[in-house]
Amino acid sequence: SNVENALLNLAINARDAMPRGGTLTLSAERGPGPVVRVVVTDTGMGMTEKVKERAFEPFFTTKAPGHGTGLGLSMVYGFVKQSGGTLQL
Repeated sequence: SNVENALLNLAINARDAMPRGGTLTLSAERGPGPVVRVVVTDTGMGMTEKVKERAFEPFFTTKAPGHGTGLGLSMVYGFVKQSGGTLQL
């Protein structure tokens, strides 16, 4: 369920970054041993360097008030780190 929630949060952020539509791509591949690499990409507007620096902070959001809590990416970050994984923006 944690993987599903992480992918859902990433998909929601991708949707919001593509208000006029676009492409969301999810891929996965097996690594050595029990490792799985999951890649999520979209054709959204991207993030500035300042936003990238803060993207995983709890309650940080670039969305208008009432349109997000700023917890999606921080929850993804927490799950990935707790699982021994890494993230790359």
